[in-house]
Amino acid sequence: MYSIYLKVNKYYFINNKKEWQGPYWLPQILFYTLKGSIKPHTYLWHNKLVNDSSEHPSQCIYARKKAFEFLPFWVFSSNLKIIGINLINRIKKGIRKKDSWEKMIRTPIETPSILKDASPIYLVPSITAIHDFAGTGEYKVKLIYKDTQTDDIKSTEFPIELFRDKRPGISFEVTMKEPPQIGGVLHKESYGLHHPLFLKSKIENIAVEKNCVFDFSTRFPYKPQILKGRFSQANLIVPSEYKNSYNRLMLKTEDDKLLGPLDLIERSGSHLFDYEEFNVHPSLMGMSFRTGGGHVEIELDKKRYRFFEVADSLYLIDGLDLEDLEIFKQKAETIRIALAIISGKFYGGECNYITSPTSNFTDIEGVWYEIERGAVLSNRRVIDLQFFRTTFKEKDKDYETRYRPIDKPVDPALFSNLCNALWSNENLLHAAELVISGMGHSDPVQQGALYSVALETLTSTLGDTSATDLKPVNDEVVFKSLKDDFINVLKNYEAGISKEAHTILQRKIESLNTVPNQEKLVNTFGLFGISVTDEDKEAIKNRNKYLHGRSPLKRSLKFELTQISQRLHTLIVALLLKSVGYSGHIINLDVYAYLNNEDKLFEIISEQGNILNKLIGEMQKAGKDQDEVNFNKAKEKITNYLDKHKLSDVIRIIGNVSG
Repeated sequence: MYSIYLKVNKYYFINNKKEWQGPYWLPQILFYTLKGSIKPHTYLWHNKLVNDSSEHPSQCIYARKKAFEFLPFWVFSSNLKIIGINLINRIKKGIRKKDSWEKMIRTPIETPSILKDASPIYLVPSITAIHDFAGTGEYKVKLIYKDTQTDDIKSTEFPIELFRDKRPGISFEVTMKEPPQIGGVLHKESYGLHHPLFLKSKIENIAVEKNCVFDFSTRFPYKPQILKGRFSQANLIVPSEYKNSYNRLMLKTEDDKLLGPLDLIERSGSHLFDYEEFNVHPSLMGMSFRTGGGHVEIELDKKRYRFFEVADSLYLIDGLDLEDLEIFKQKAETIRIALAIISGKFYGGECNYITSPTSNFTDIEGVWYEIERGAVLSNRRVIDLQFFRTTFKEKDKDYETRYRPIDKPVDPALFSNLCNALWSNENLLHAAELVISGMGHSDPVQQGALYSVALETLTSTLGDTSATDLKPVNDEVVFKSLKDDFINVLKNYEAGISKEAHTILQRKIESLNTVPNQEKLVNTFGLFGISVTDEDKEAIKNRNKYLHGRSPLKRSLKFELTQISQRLHTLIVALLLKSVGYSGHIINLDVYAYLNNEDKLFEIISEQGNILNKLIGEMQKAGKDQDEVNFNKAKEKITNYLDKHKLSDVIRIIGNVSG
């Protein structure tokens, strides 16, 4: 690997012996690039990019950049080869007559049955509005700061430039020709950048909420002094003030295996985009199909919402009714949380909100940019219809009666129920957020702790709604009589115990008809018709250890600890979904983990095989010796071992399913 550096108009690079060569002029550097000595990922150095006064690359430790960031892509020999091959192929295709197969490949196949009732969705106005947001670049901003010479509070207007790049946030530079007299010059608070900010230009005004500056830096006492940083939030100032408009969330994900709504939820309808490339989808056969897109429509708090994915990277939620943006933002997050519960993926990060006076978003009024909680991308997907269908096939004898009724995606109405439950009940929402935090944590012990709190919150909330069914004595009259008897007995001992002890004992008598936490955790599942297995109970037993900061196993047993958290995750989601009326399959994540870990699966199979071979050998020896007693003992050992060590079902069925 070569490294190349620039000094004003001269470059240096390191040869294979790690010796500096140079200086070279730009034409010489281009020669080395064309020759292949300098590659796209070779480092480049420019003295204007550093904060020190280095005169030679060997004296500088900053600002290494890759060559492709400075030089055009066609200069590199590897790229030139690709460009040449593509050019030759295009010439050949232009010369020879195209056959029918090539024409078919180039022409997308229409799908009238899918597009028959497709509704239009307009994305171009929204995308261009986002791209053009802060596009003028040059603004003025008024900063409020304290002058250390006069102790006066000053308000001064400075030029500010905005930039958009691939990093999170909106980059800014405030130029101060004369640095103000302030204290703590290296802190953004010194310049008033922690206050709400208003940026003015000739064509638009932008607002930034307080405490939205991060990655701040400056140099003092250089003139002009430049304040650099990034905004985590910014929005156009619009007449509506983001009240009573149609709202849209556009979120670009970094997930290379995006799980969109249609991967889990039944399609509500089809649509065609105003950008044709979004309507055409390639296939493995080489042909492309014009199928448009599909969306899911739900109702949340008596308002309608439509959400869908675009081009395997964009995630959108549209508000189909007039609403304040602040409320829409909260509901859009609730919808994403609900989807994350069943998909194992929460999509967050850089969020672009669009507001429009029209329901079709052809006329854009406002743009609101905000960095929200980051994405959490896990493999803890508890509903997977494709995996379900590979496990339970139509040829199975009980498929028609037991599995066909649930062989379908999640109903949009059911998903609406889940969203409404999270929206209307703060405890359920808190439990769901803990699940997302747990599945995003790398430490399995911390995962278990977060899941334990979530399970406690969920069972307490759902159990309280049916508290009577969980009480040891359901008849209130009978319990009152029992409690009165205990209190009378306690009175007989008042003279012999302290006042504090009497108070403690009386409180215990008052709470006699409550269910212990451990039982409440398990029994709440029964209230909703969910069978709790021995594996479930073992996982639940660890709750107390997690909540007291202890690990149920040695920390070196990472796979086994992760399995405990995965089982807790499965139980929480199963209970939450069943509480809103779900009937269908749930993947036992801890069992599914074996299918993704060949080494662990082979280890278990080998261990069990060795033990079974030993037990079978004992049974065969007893049979050969005609020892019926030992033969039966060995047979019983095998049966008990198989019962104790059998792999649990990878899929559990919950809900009102026959069979």
